[in-house]
Amino acid sequence: MTDEREITLTVNGTEHTVEVEPRRLLVHAIREDLDLTGTHIGCDTGNCGACTVLKDGEPIKSCLMFAAQADGAEILTVEGMEDLPEADGIHPLQEGFREEHGLQCGYCTPGMLMSGKALLDEDPDPDEETIRDAISGNLCRCTGYQNIVRSIEYAADELADRAAADGGAVAARTGESTADAGPDGGTAQTPSPEGGHEPPAVGGDADTFCGREDCCGGPSGADPFDREALLDDAEDGNGDAAVDADDRGDSV
Repeated sequence: MTDEREITLTVNGTEHTVEVEPRRLLVHAIREDLDLTGTHIGCDTGNCGACTVLKDGEPIKSCLMFAAQADGAEILTVEGMEDLPEADGIHPLQEGFREEHGLQCGYCTPGMLMSGKALLDEDPDPDEETIRDAISGNLCRCTGYQNIVRSIEYAADELADRAAADGGAVAARTGESTADAGPDGGTAQTPSPEGGHEPPAVGGDADTFCGREDCCGGPSGADPFDREALLDDAEDGNGDAAVDADDRGDSV
């Protein structure tokens, strides 16, 4: 006898009905039942933010929510970004991460993008402090925070320029439901689950935890569970990989 229940999730505009156990986490339902692996699993404890998605427009850490709790919800993952009304091929946030080198190893990028999306939906012109506060729940093990902040600033400027150019039509469409994203829900033509960039050239499977030797080719010997290093990186956020690596005693 199985103890499963049927739930409905609208993900990137496409409605899905899946059978899940009560204990199944939302992140596992998204990745394993729906095969949307752009949402990453990092710490599994809600600390790193790699699993951030938007649930009914609000950023949530999908490793902290049971799938059954999201029954009936509308979910936006990184795969749906390029089909949003404000996207032009790729979303301005994805473009910003590319132009401002905010990607680093890319493992935190999907979560950063979703937190950035939630921020710009609420505050189209955030200052640096507001951006840093908005992404404070997302950890970048590569310590590239400065570039990530600039990436979000780039997106804010780009969205403002597009809104000015089309008389606000883009901004108005941005508020529409992702259910209007398109017939494929934004998944069929997604070139990369990593937020628009190619998989890292060095390392192995990007679905493993960033910091492991077989992941992104990050600092050799880095301890992904080094709490002191994580807190130090999050606090200083100086974006200087060499300085933060020295702090951790890593070599780069």
